[in-house]
Formats: sequence, structure tokens, C-alpha cells
Amino acid sequence: CETRHAAQIVYADGLDLQSDQAFEPIGISCRICERTACHQRSVPPLERRLSVSPDRRDVLPYRIA
Repeated sequence: CETRHAAQIVYADGLDLQSDQAFEPIGISCRICERTACHQRSVPPLERRLSVSPDRRDVLPYRIA
């Protein structure tokens, strides 16, 4: 939801809603997002190469090259 409604939601209790550090920046779509270190990524980006290693374990199952 929009941050203007945060005070009405229990999950926002204790958050400093005036601080930019309290929010995770998000893009319009994972497919076109340029952020390579995003822990919320659901799909790989369209125009970037991927590197997959069976010996690597991290948040994403691939590395964005």
C-alpha cells in the first residue's frame, strides 16, 4: 500500500516513516530493473547475461553479469 496508509497497518508499528532508510527502493518490474543485488528479485532481467554456478549458494540462484 502507499506509505500514507502505513500508520493504519500493524506492520508499520515502530517504523520511522520520515526516514528514507526505512524503505526498500523498488522498480516497476523485475524484468527491466537494473538493480543487480536485489534480494526481492522474482525473475531475471531481460537484457542482462546470467551466470549460473552449481557450487554457489546465495539469495538468487544466479549471478547477473
